[in-house]
Amino acid sequence: MTGGTAAPVTRRFLLVRHAQAEVNVLADDDLMEGYDTDADLTPLGREQARALAGHLAGDRASWPGPAGPGGYRLCTSPLRRAVRTAEALAGALGLTAVRDARLAEVRAPRRFPRPLAVREWDALLEERLRHPEREFAGVESWAAQRARAREFLRECLAGPPAAGFVLVSHAETIQALLMELLDLGDGMLRSARFKVSNTGVFIVDRTLDGTEEPCSSLVVANSKSHLARTA
Repeated sequence: MTGGTAAPVTRRFLLVRHAQAEVNVLADDDLMEGYDTDADLTPLGREQARALAGHLAGDRASWPGPAGPGGYRLCTSPLRRAVRTAEALAGALGLTAVRDARLAEVRAPRRFPRPLAVREWDALLEERLRHPEREFAGVESWAAQRARAREFLRECLAGPPAAGFVLVSHAETIQALLMELLDLGDGMLRSARFKVSNTGVFIVDRTLDGTEEPCSSLVVANSKSHLARTA
């Protein structure tokens, strides 16, 4: 290179929500005694995870190569439903799944003061997004959740060179990761959200050329083409 300008560097982020878990099939009136971090995948969820793993392993447009110096890294939330999904991906992609607590879903009490209906829990999560700085009933604020997503991404980008990252996480945390990668403000939450389905895949390319602010491109949003295999 001449003129002192660095060659553009692009890192790809594949964000994957865990496959269907036992907590995802509760009815609106079912009661939650507390926040369940141990929920496992349903039989359908296990099929979804296998289908996604097979799809990504053969899709070089999304995931162009295995591990190695400068290769891809696989990180997962430590919650069981995410770990089970990541294990399926690790086997198919030839990567090692590294657990990181910052990719966990919203932090909430293992036992609520009183049981909450699923509809009440959903309403609480919605209220949390409308008031980002506030905690509700001991549930982590949106601002705190977004801050840990930001910290995780900064560490990824400041660490050893990597072609990209495969991140297995949860709906709310993926929302935070997307907003950080795309530099979106919390004001957006008043009118729009990202839909994040079980095993939905988002792809964000983040490019830095050394002369300007990083530029991020949303390449794929909530892709579920692999789920045709489970229909």
